[in-house]
Amino acid sequence: MKLHRSIADRVEPVGETKPLSYSYWLGTFVLRGSVLPRILPDVVGFGLLAAAMVFISQFVAKHYEVSLAMPARPFEVAGTVLGLLLVLRLNAGYDRWWEARKLWGGIVNESRNLAIAGLAYGTEDQQWRAQFIKWVAAFPHVTRRSLRGERCVPELARLLTSQQIDWLKSNEHMPDAVSRRIASLLHDARRNGMNGFAFQEAERQRSLLIDYLGGCERILKTPLARSGAIQVRQFIFLLLAFLPLSLMQDFEGTLFAAFWGASASHRVWLVPLFIMILAYMLLALDRIGMELQNPFDTRRVDFLPLDGICTTIEKNLLELLHDDNLHDYSAPMVSEVELPPDASAHISDEDLPADIS
Repeated sequence: MKLHRSIADRVEPVGETKPLSYSYWLGTFVLRGSVLPRILPDVVGFGLLAAAMVFISQFVAKHYEVSLAMPARPFEVAGTVLGLLLVLRLNAGYDRWWEARKLWGGIVNESRNLAIAGLAYGTEDQQWRAQFIKWVAAFPHVTRRSLRGERCVPELARLLTSQQIDWLKSNEHMPDAVSRRIASLLHDARRNGMNGFAFQEAERQRSLLIDYLGGCERILKTPLARSGAIQVRQFIFLLLAFLPLSLMQDFEGTLFAAFWGASASHRVWLVPLFIMILAYMLLALDRIGMELQNPFDTRRVDFLPLDGICTTIEKNLLELLHDDNLHDYSAPMVSEVELPPDASAHISDEDLPADIS
């Protein structure tokens, strides 16, 4: 059909796919987003503690002929249990982070749905439509700042007047104030002829925004049990503090140290290095679990990129408003165009697509 050919002519050619750029080595040694800078002092501290334990053990063995060596089996069992506890702690933190991301995905979707519903079924007053879109776009910005404990929302200067911003700041809970303003605009539209079903659907979407906000506040104000974190860190300390007493006899016979010509008494000083490596692994897991607990805090390593999410919502909604202002409501829709009574007589089976004929 000619219709099919005309559509095919308008299809833009697909550009060449860009290859994925990923470097294992850059991803391994990059410091941005890593917890290494935050745990490095603790790692060094455990290395110094291990060196002190080695010194005390050698001093006691030399002057009092008493061995402080400990068997390795208890540490193997304790290390296995501690690893499981750290994995559980890490999973609990990731669950909170992922739940927060899903809640913000809901805010993104419902903001768009609410804006589209307002433009499609709301009043045709251009001032009302502009105000409605801008207040909906303000909700994510205010919510983000509220979750971060901030009262200053400079992004509102692009959307609201100074009087509206002053009124908003006078409220203790600004997201609720924005939601009330959206509800008031929907009420005005309902009085001016908005369809009842469309009004109820828009109200449902507005209520969902508050529900998603409540879910984020639940994550923010309900941290993981502090007692669990304390116990895990105490277990890490006990394991790393006394593990050197078990490793000394193993490092006295290591071939690596013998290759470099170190005597048996000097080889034990490799123990602090091994303890620092082990401390890095354990402390990194513990720190990541802690960092993921509050995904809204910008001081965390893995905080959610809410700035970009809110900017995307604002951009999408303002594009809807811009397209709405350019829309010619006087132009007839396709369904309103009248076809001649005998138009169907000029259409043959050959003009129909294969899946229809």
